[in-house]
Amino acid sequence: MSSSCRKLYVTLGAGAVFGMGHGCAAAANWEFLPRIEAGGTYNDNYRLANASAEKLRVYGPYLDAQVSAALQSEASKLEIIPRVRSDLFPGDHADQSTDGYLDIDGDYKTPRSDLGGHAQYSDETVIYSELLPATFPGVALGEVVQGVSGLVSVRNRRQLGRVQPRYSYDLTERKHLILTADLTHVSYQRKLPGEVDYNDYQGAAGLAFDVSPLSVFTVSGRADHFVPRFGNPPTTRYGADLQWDLREQIMHYYARLGASHTQSQATRSASRNGIIGGMGVDLRYPITEVTIDAQRDFAPSAAGAVVITDVARFRVLHAFEPRFSGFVGANALRQRGQSGLPGLAIAGEDYVAAEAGVDYQITQSYRIQATYDLTWQRFQGTPSASSNAVALAFIYQPLSRYQPLPELYGIPEER
Repeated sequence: MSSSCRKLYVTLGAGAVFGMGHGCAAAANWEFLPRIEAGGTYNDNYRLANASAEKLRVYGPYLDAQVSAALQSEASKLEIIPRVRSDLFPGDHADQSTDGYLDIDGDYKTPRSDLGGHAQYSDETVIYSELLPATFPGVALGEVVQGVSGLVSVRNRRQLGRVQPRYSYDLTERKHLILTADLTHVSYQRKLPGEVDYNDYQGAAGLAFDVSPLSVFTVSGRADHFVPRFGNPPTTRYGADLQWDLREQIMHYYARLGASHTQSQATRSASRNGIIGGMGVDLRYPITEVTIDAQRDFAPSAAGAVVITDVARFRVLHAFEPRFSGFVGANALRQRGQSGLPGLAIAGEDYVAAEAGVDYQITQSYRIQATYDLTWQRFQGTPSASSNAVALAFIYQPLSRYQPLPELYGIPEER
């Protein structure tokens, strides 16, 4: 285990102690909330090999622990979340891993403006960075996931640093200026075809119009400069889109349509125009949550080029009884290189992840979770690969005083 991971364990352990004692005077203004998940897992094709002789079966215990340190007032919020996951495989020591994560969220409001942002860092095996989870935790409705390659057949690690500032200002009661940026740096421990270090710089400016108290229409212009470290040349992309959002008490619905122009520095003629967009809905009832989302966009990728990405995903969570709930989700992705851009040919990928599971809430802070995962993948020109995985976990997660849940009722909160 690396020294950095040991430091993470120490930090998490100390935070867990603070989290178990909310009444400590020294932590009166902060809330420390641990989440500790300990369990065991089995996977019949851990690296998604497409040949039977190369399939790798792994099993063993794992630990996934984090501490959320939150400071919140009427005008501001700051949340810092260090997290570590460690997998132990008695029959395959080479594939054991300890992965570290750090997320920071901040927000500051004035009567007319809102300044905030998100920063994250991760150092993880490509099994977790390149394969999208079926239930897409932490992904907002309409958000485009970028940077994945799906290449996990060779052991590798990815380091990611990302900063996403945002700012909004009320020009009038019904008109708002919105500015966002997304700065990403990705590097790999081993330099392999299909897993390329890159920097990506994105920015957007838009005007939002309140059509009604519940409906918002937004016009945005976007620009993106993608710089891979090896292989393909830099790519510049710009475009505009229109988005309509409807937010009611139990529903958030959006529809987005736009156009994008991609220009590679390979040659002056290496350019492509395309239509982008998406449509989705998020329904939140007291005991049921449903998310459905479909979208198309041009996204930077670890393959070293901007690719056309089509995504369809859904998730259903339902509380069958006050203590017993279940969930099912699927995440399907189709990536294709931009054949109209000379020199930017990459292998297309089709990918589907599905998951089903159940939770039993023992007390307000403790629960048991069982899951089954199916993953299927195919690169153009090669046979498909699939894997089956099961896991059983014991989770400790106390309630937040800022966002309390109904007592032993409804869907467990994931953080």
